[in-house]
Amino acid sequence: MSNSEPDKKDAPKRRPKNLPLAPFAGAKPPAPDWFQTCLDLPFERGTTTVAGANIVYKAWGERGKPGLLLVHGGVAHKGWWDFIGPWFAKHRRVVAMDLSGKGDSDWRDEYDMPLYADEVLAAGEAGGAFDHERKPVLAGHSFGGFVTMGSAVRHGERYERAIVMDSPVRPAEKQRRTPPPSRGGRTYDTREEILGRFRLLPDQACENVFLLDHIAREGMKEVKREDGTMGWAWKFDPNLWAKMQYDMRAAVETIAEFRCPVALIRGEKSLLVSDEVWAYMCKAFPGRTPRFSIPEAHHHVMLDQPLALVSSLRALISCAGDK
Repeated sequence: MSNSEPDKKDAPKRRPKNLPLAPFAGAKPPAPDWFQTCLDLPFERGTTTVAGANIVYKAWGERGKPGLLLVHGGVAHKGWWDFIGPWFAKHRRVVAMDLSGKGDSDWRDEYDMPLYADEVLAAGEAGGAFDHERKPVLAGHSFGGFVTMGSAVRHGERYERAIVMDSPVRPAEKQRRTPPPSRGGRTYDTREEILGRFRLLPDQACENVFLLDHIAREGMKEVKREDGTMGWAWKFDPNLWAKMQYDMRAAVETIAEFRCPVALIRGEKSLLVSDEVWAYMCKAFPGRTPRFSIPEAHHHVMLDQPLALVSSLRALISCAGDK
């Protein structure tokens, strides 16, 4: 999950521990060749409509190949997969969507898990992930992991497997029942200023600053202020969490209703899926559930250890014809 600093006049001023892009003053950090190779791979953009909202997606690989759907976390966006999805394009039709209220998709008056599950399915169908006779694999990170679990219940028969990445499943009495604080909504004067305010939630250091720069740039937009001047803002709906419907069951209560196999991935240093939470999840999920714990990765696994995540995902979806 990523975000900008809250814009609340009455809130105490507290400087975030990590503002990783501030030292670059708007310049792009150096990046390895493999990252640019991922960005250079051709992709398609598309839009589908779900319950009156336009849902934007991008896709790599040829239509007609087995599908892989990727679901971003919190107030993130499809660009978080730009350096993960291309690794699968040789053998898969890979589709990453912006959930409503995030990225380039429309905002809604209300958001809920069943609707998000419908958005994922619709984007996958429109993007070609279901064109092959073999069912696609669905994978989601953080909040997207909960969307993935909801999809395994609501539309599980449509998926070969669902992969949940660093989504903390706790006992029902410890599951969050109220929305987190609203964030975002502030407009910044320049591109350099908004990039300098980017940070991760939960707060953490990340050595791959070039990845942070990419997701920050893909997650912001130029906007016109009320006075007619132009500024920069984050793309996500700042009232997202206030609009979220939380009258839902705890994730652990849905495990028995999964309609496809599920696998688990976490960052071994994750603050959210701690050792205690991971131990609980390993007991709560069926005994044959595959589990990967990625060393030297925090909650944002694809940012900390992108290539290790690619390898883990490959192992989970591997079969004849896949690499």
